[in-house]
Amino acid sequence: MKDSAPNPVQVVVFYVGSSILVPLRRAESEIRDHGLELRLAAHNGGAAWSDPEWEAALEDLAGADLVLVMHLTDSDNSRRLLEALDRFRHRHHAVIVFNCLADLMGRTRMGKLDLGRLMSTLKRSGRRAGRPASGQSLAHRLGTWMSELMSRRAASRSGSGSRSGKGNFNAYHKLAGRLPRILKFVPGAGKLRDIKNYLILYCHFLQPTPKNIRSMLLHAVKHYVPGHATLAAPDPPEVRPSTGLYHPQAPDLFESFSAYRDWYRAATGRSLDPRATVGLLLMRPQIVGEARRHYDGLIRAIEAEGLSVVAAISTFMDNREACRAYFLEEGDGDPASPPDAGEGRPRPRVSQIVSLTGFSFVGGPVMNDTEASVEFLQEVGIPFRSLVSLDLQTIESWEQSRVGLNPVQTAMQVAIPELDGATESRLYGGVRQKSRQPEPLAERCRLIAARLAGWNRLQTAPRHSLKLALVIFCFPPNKGNLGTAADLDVFASLLEVLARLRAEGYAIPRLQSPEDLRRQVLEGNSQSWGTVANVAYRMPVEEYRGLCPHVGEIEREWGPAPGVLNASGRDLMILGARLGNAFIGVQPGFGYEGDPMRMLTAQGGSPHHGFMALYCYLQKVYRADALIHVGTHGAAEFMPGKQVGLSSGCWPDRLLGAMPHLYLYSVNNPSEGTIAKRRTSAELISYLTPPLENAGLYKGLVSMKELLNAYRNTPSESEKRQLFASIEEQSRALNLS
Repeated sequence: MKDSAPNPVQVVVFYVGSSILVPLRRAESEIRDHGLELRLAAHNGGAAWSDPEWEAALEDLAGADLVLVMHLTDSDNSRRLLEALDRFRHRHHAVIVFNCLADLMGRTRMGKLDLGRLMSTLKRSGRRAGRPASGQSLAHRLGTWMSELMSRRAASRSGSGSRSGKGNFNAYHKLAGRLPRILKFVPGAGKLRDIKNYLILYCHFLQPTPKNIRSMLLHAVKHYVPGHATLAAPDPPEVRPSTGLYHPQAPDLFESFSAYRDWYRAATGRSLDPRATVGLLLMRPQIVGEARRHYDGLIRAIEAEGLSVVAAISTFMDNREACRAYFLEEGDGDPASPPDAGEGRPRPRVSQIVSLTGFSFVGGPVMNDTEASVEFLQEVGIPFRSLVSLDLQTIESWEQSRVGLNPVQTAMQVAIPELDGATESRLYGGVRQKSRQPEPLAERCRLIAARLAGWNRLQTAPRHSLKLALVIFCFPPNKGNLGTAADLDVFASLLEVLARLRAEGYAIPRLQSPEDLRRQVLEGNSQSWGTVANVAYRMPVEEYRGLCPHVGEIEREWGPAPGVLNASGRDLMILGARLGNAFIGVQPGFGYEGDPMRMLTAQGGSPHHGFMALYCYLQKVYRADALIHVGTHGAAEFMPGKQVGLSSGCWPDRLLGAMPHLYLYSVNNPSEGTIAKRRTSAELISYLTPPLENAGLYKGLVSMKELLNAYRNTPSESEKRQLFASIEEQSRALNLS
């Protein structure tokens, strides 16, 4: 690889995500170790560039020999980059663009290849990419597939096109798989030389292993940077499977489930029991590019909880293929399959599907086909989770942010998967500011693993052994609203829920009536203690300090424990009633009488000791297998902390810990329901608002209405005086004055 050119080669790369940075930096180091002075500047274009970030990018572009752009679909960033590429066009020896919007793809220039001009020529001539493969048609199809897919998806949303761009993506996926074989038949001389070079580089890009990225850079330098033609020809692209199974201890990927199952049993001593196995969906570029430490950390945390793992690498935009290949047993002969798999429904090999891709289940980063996602996941019939890796911001920026995830991450990695039905939008890893390799957030991974184990226990444990905590509210506080919720008859609903649970095998006694339940929870021994509800447990302050590691922070806000709220002497009072394996708890008020909602936007603050003590009791004394908040709405989700992508310093996380969380929530309040979903990982169970009808007026109110109408309509002042006297008399009779 030795080259005698005196000037270093300046390469600028614009990319999205965290998968490509590891092989890029490794390639840069290896190339320099072998004698070629290559300097690489990389800029993440997933989120909008700040002014300082863009100034740094412009400075690098001004001195670049080669520019590579990959996966950039943000319209604002694309527009800025287009202008800059045009400004510095005279400086760049080549601009190479992969999988971006059409305008950016059209800026690809390599020798005599001008992809924008080629795309325009083929469009004007009416030649289509579906005709027999040639170098020109291949380049055209690779240059336009993503833009066409997005435009078709937009047309489908407006009602003027087909439902999705699925066919367009499938055609691209098949073409990408065949491309290395097709290349053998594309001439490499004359006018087609540069087209073939572009296709060769595309093959390396599609398989972003460290070796392929190194070969891609060397190929581009050899052919397009003056003075480097004597470089040795790089290796042809190595090909990795499009799907497969991964494990950090395994020597390689597995392309069949049976091979992985046999290896897993031998390597770990565990079977892949469908009732205790979690299915993970991984991004293929992260695996083949060896940017996978965050995956490894989460896999190890899940296995430390006693669960087995089947981790499948998935295609760029559609997770269904990997799920069918590795998470479903199509036959009926698997005796270990869950007993509730319906006839005709594929039997799952896993108890939960957890996506680590950060994108839509069907559609990836370019679109989201929610209908297809929901249809497939309903057919599978097991829970679907979607976790978040910091691909578009650094760990440091997330740690320092009061909001948590930035808007682009929230939209792409939380909101869109929610449309597919995903829950548990928790953060598990990311890239630090001066690092190239994604890393796990160890404490977050342990919490996620514990939550997955908790959900798994709910699926598999005998019903009679499970303990449930159902929490009711008093909101606003001190307004006589204890045991109420928006649009819900709380105690009648609780009675129905408990009766259903008892019928399904939970250890819950038979209850007589809603009033009987209300008396047990709200009366009981309350008069003896002077409390608003029955005292189910007295927690000495010493026990509270042992259970809660955050007492010091709470004391800075509320004074020494136990404080004055929900306290008696040296004890904290846990209000509610134990009914077999169900505990009906009463959530304390916020503690701020005049403005109970101020906690949501507070920069500091904390729940008071009584509030914290309830959730310590549920987690660590009662040891609830699941927490159910009953009705719209309580206070835990409004406690201080980040808005999305919570950390261990956020109070909602501290309150609920690893308890699986369900929330009975009014269907007419999706905005606050979304807060509960994102800040407490609640799985919402919606209830309808009660039907309402205009009640009309009755008795003396009808007469009052007639008098008021007559007063309003009469032109006579004397009649108005008489009517006014009658109105006053009637108002006194109706107690309105």
